[in-house]
Amino acid sequence: MSTRILRAVAGASAMLLALLAVGAGPARAAGPMPFFQLPFPCGETWRMATYSGHGAYSIDMTYTGGGSSGRAIVAAAGGVVAETGYGSRSGNYAIIDHGGGWRTNYYHMIEAPSVGRGQGVAQGQQIGRVGSTGNSTGPHLHYEVWRDGGTTEAYFNGVPSGMNWEGAAARNITSANCGRPRRDHVSDFSGDGYADVLGVNSAGSLLYYPNNGLALSAAVQIGHGWGTFRHVVAADFSGDGAADVIGADADGLLWYYPNNGLALSARVQIGHGWGTFRHIMAADFSGDGYADVLGVNSAGNLLYYPNNGLALSAAVQIGHGWGTFRHVVAADFSGDGAADVIGVDADGLLWYYPNNGFALSARVQIGHGWASFSHVNAVDFSGDGHADILGVDAGGLLWYYANNGFALSARVQIGHGWGTFKHVM
Repeated sequence: MSTRILRAVAGASAMLLALLAVGAGPARAAGPMPFFQLPFPCGETWRMATYSGHGAYSIDMTYTGGGSSGRAIVAAAGGVVAETGYGSRSGNYAIIDHGGGWRTNYYHMIEAPSVGRGQGVAQGQQIGRVGSTGNSTGPHLHYEVWRDGGTTEAYFNGVPSGMNWEGAAARNITSANCGRPRRDHVSDFSGDGYADVLGVNSAGSLLYYPNNGLALSAAVQIGHGWGTFRHVVAADFSGDGAADVIGADADGLLWYYPNNGLALSARVQIGHGWGTFRHIMAADFSGDGYADVLGVNSAGNLLYYPNNGLALSAAVQIGHGWGTFRHVVAADFSGDGAADVIGVDADGLLWYYPNNGFALSARVQIGHGWASFSHVNAVDFSGDGHADILGVDAGGLLWYYANNGFALSARVQIGHGWGTFKHVM
């Protein structure tokens, strides 16, 4: 999801954070709440407390097993560092933008945060150490959760903290911030962590080919009447771990078809005006577990539309000059939990554009000779957390190119007869 704003502990820090909010843009309805964890390493137990005048949802945290000073502070959820700095009341601080209107604030660090503005961070990644800088009477972490410009009750491991008013009783909590496998669900229709292959054949039938161990099982028809669609893609739009289907029809309407257990539910319109787009892709660009939509418009601009809760936020331009590309796809090639962009240019060169936190880094060439391919897709076919490349060549053969660490291994044929397919994902 996308932009959000911030604030400070109280008093003078409110002025600081008002200034920071100027560049944040207008608030929009919050997307689904990230699955926040306690901002401390796995298994540690911390005491949560508040007091009168502290703020209804502000939490001061101290370690129960000894001194708090110098202990690691970790990200409560994945996101991008929105701000770091020093305030007279907040001391050394960091603010993480988690997308969809959600932010977390971390104050009184012992020194400057170990992460910088614009840097992507994973859940559980260290961002600093506990201290007592600013307006503080002793080492602790002051923690806040922000939702669309206002503080809200913190949740940890899916459970409300109970720190929702200034008279809330102190309580202990043990961190479950233990890390979790990060998997890309582009085209993972079965939800087993291995990308499947879906395609629209010449008759307009939507077919699902299960991945049965780096090979494909027999096709299962899951739809019909798809022959007139301009674009069809598959990714986990709902965040439930299984790929849904998204398609732009002949009128340029963008439709979301939920996966309801190896079949599709009734469609929901999530956009219009997509008829002139050259390329459309669905992938988790924000790294929050919900697929976003990316597209190359008629002017060749690459646009990112954050998923803000089964709907799309306003477009953010993340590139230009994409109008001559033959293929543009998105998936997590680096394995960091956020989708990157892969493209085949007019000369048939295959390029990888790393996601560096809601923007793209300098491209890296990972292949050549792709000009004659009719379909190219990036999906985690091997199930190792890094997107591989699938392609249909001029002869209709379907090839699998394994990602072997930011490069591609020798190809393996996994199908034939794909030359007449209108869409392959």
